[in-house]
Amino acid sequence: ADNPSFLDTYGWILYRLGKYDQALEWIGKAIEHGGEKSGVIVEHQGDILFKLGRPEQAKASWLKAKELGDTTDRIDQKIDSGIVE
Repeated sequence: ADNPSFLDTYGWILYRLGKYDQALEWIGKAIEHGGEKSGVIVEHQGDILFKLGRPEQAKASWLKAKELGDTTDRIDQKIDSGIVE
């Protein structure tokens, strides 16, 4: 299961369950397997980092995600305010 989209989906489910440490682990696997080229996956990484109390790293991920494209329409809001709903 080295498919970055699959790994991201699993990580995002963990995120939605509030299991942020595990979510970061799975998003990390997604990024290692090609997800570093996906704006969606890198944006998810930023959201998880934010929830883990790492806002500087979160912002760096969001900025990279914006460069890559294919992000949510809230990416600018996250970068500007540093907040995830």
